[in-house]
Amino acid sequence: MNMDYRLARDIMIESQVRTNDVSDLALQAAMYSVPREDFVTQDKRVFAYAEVTCPTPSGRELWKPRDFAKLAQAAKVMAGENVLIIGGGGGYSAAVFAALGGEVTILEDKRVEFNGIKSVIGPLDKPPRGLFDVIFVDGGVQRVPDAWKRSLAQGGRLCLVQFDAQAVGRLMGQATIFTKSGSSVAARVVFDAFVPPLPGFEAVAAFTL
Repeated sequence: MNMDYRLARDIMIESQVRTNDVSDLALQAAMYSVPREDFVTQDKRVFAYAEVTCPTPSGRELWKPRDFAKLAQAAKVMAGENVLIIGGGGGYSAAVFAALGGEVTILEDKRVEFNGIKSVIGPLDKPPRGLFDVIFVDGGVQRVPDAWKRSLAQGGRLCLVQFDAQAVGRLMGQATIFTKSGSSVAARVVFDAFVPPLPGFEAVAAFTL
């Protein structure tokens, strides 16, 4: 089936981004400039702009436009900022933040390659050396490693969707921004979101007698 992807992009911005209080024009332009169909498996290209998650060749999943756009807006990525994407092997988030002018690094547990974007292979709970202005976690988690917070620069934002510790399967989570100020990191919930989980960050079961 032939599809007009530019028209699909227009519809996505109008019906899934702007209508969900994403008013950042730079972010809208960045999302329009990045062809989502290039980041999903071949059999799912026609669904790239629908309000559904889609598999990517890396094995990660592409978020629904609404959830990504709202968290990306809350991240407030500025040109020249250092951005780390945890589990960003799908590539779409990295491409959008690069289009915003961010200096983007992907941390993955396997090799991924995208033109113009640095990638580091390693455990997802151990960020590479350095401090980051924005850390964006490309999947929902129950557990938030302290190492992610320690890797924030002053004023840095850790952006993620956190599931309840008792959640099982793909339940609704809370999009949360952790912001570093001085020696402390404060959290605020910005909206509810239903995103694909990032394996390996389930809550640690408490031992009871």
